[in-house]
Amino acid sequence: MLEKILKSLGLQRARPTEKAGEALYALAVAQSRQVVFYTDYGVKDEIGARFELLVLHVVMLVDALKSDEPQRKETSQALFDALLLALDDTLREQGIGDLTVPKKMKKLAQQVYTRLVRWDEIWGEGGDDATQTDYILKTVYAQDEDEAIEPNAPLWAAALSAYITDVRRSVDVDELLAGHVNWPQITEIKVEG
Repeated sequence: MLEKILKSLGLQRARPTEKAGEALYALAVAQSRQVVFYTDYGVKDEIGARFELLVLHVVMLVDALKSDEPQRKETSQALFDALLLALDDTLREQGIGDLTVPKKMKKLAQQVYTRLVRWDEIWGEGGDDATQTDYILKTVYAQDEDEAIEPNAPLWAAALSAYITDVRRSVDVDELLAGHVNWPQITEIKVEG
């Protein structure tokens, strides 16, 4: 806590890995908010779907940084910490009380960790499109129990799966370590109906 206060006052400098992690988080936020996801890809512009899309982008970067090499580990951890700090800040901005924030953060952190583990399993198994698409349907396009399944959701999820594959192929670790991401072009899709 003291370290955070000192940094905010400019009395202590952030390490390069912290700066890179924070920059990557900001880039993941910006990418996950690209309008094409909410128009062409049918992602609902609601807090749950936005959360899932943001976590997906962060997890892709964390996965790309996975290594025993210290700089990669520290940058990955800084990225993950930036996500959790932003979630904490968001809860507080929503007016959640100080006594309730830790409980909600525990739940959110568990959701993030669950996604991280599951994506790691999927990509460890080769990340085939069918498995990715199925998990995207369960997370990004999740429906409430009383809601009808959107008929185009499988098509949108397949397109998002192809985008994930493009991201994973194009991400350059050296750029990530410098706090930069060269995201691939998001293919626009049109659904009839």
